[in-house]
Amino acid sequence: MKKDEREDINVNGRSDDRIRFESNFIQSIADKIDFLKDESKEILKDLDSTEFKEQLDEFDLEDFSEKTIDQIDDLFDDISRFKSEIVSSEDFPDDVKEQYRNTQIYLNRDQDYIRRARRKLTKLNSGEFIDFYKTNIRIIELCDKAIGLRKDNFEAYYIKAQALVNLEKYPQAIDEFVNALLIRDDVDVWLAIANANRLNGDFSDAIDVYNSILKKNGESAKAIKGKAHTYFDMKDYAKCDEMFKQANSIEYLDEDSFKIWSECLEHLKKD
Repeated sequence: MKKDEREDINVNGRSDDRIRFESNFIQSIADKIDFLKDESKEILKDLDSTEFKEQLDEFDLEDFSEKTIDQIDDLFDDISRFKSEIVSSEDFPDDVKEQYRNTQIYLNRDQDYIRRARRKLTKLNSGEFIDFYKTNIRIIELCDKAIGLRKDNFEAYYIKAQALVNLEKYPQAIDEFVNALLIRDDVDVWLAIANANRLNGDFSDAIDVYNSILKKNGESAKAIKGKAHTYFDMKDYAKCDEMFKQANSIEYLDEDSFKIWSECLEHLKKD
């Protein structure tokens, strides 16, 4: 047991029918359980109401189900973290730990870790208001758990690397992207490595990687766009303009790229 890190599960008191815990972490889990209970009661009431039945066609069931799944997923993840905090694998004999690991592999628990990590990454990318730092750290932890069960888990390395990019830990992210490439050659991973180099200010390395992608696929608009962004960061606006023109001839540029291209053209006018 991790005695030094464990939070005591003591009841602080009751201000209503709900139990209040002294531990903030345990209280957060209890609050989520209460939330789901309250929501289920309201859902049943709504399902039975005439007004709801009349407006059923306007109800976004997909959005509703996603939010519900997110709540349940977050709850299970909190419980899992709590279990990890109070139970240390070091407390168990090696043969028990190995048997537990084999069971986890048999049950495909690595895919469960990946699913949870992917869902958290999707929530981050959607701009949902959540704790950015803690969520990325948790994504990394979940991916490490998956890698601990299966070293050849491509997606675990890839998602972990994206979380590291979010935390601006670019060299570590590139290492994980490379680990993913050792399992499977993937153009999106090469693009991610080039982007990480660019964000880290390693412009020459970024251009080299983008060029290697274009040698394999000369019509990669993403790679050409990446070069344009890199040249913009390098303040080489003539080459930036050239790359954006080339990328735009292959596919319409996204809003952010158009914005940077416009800034690039403004710089060229001044020059």
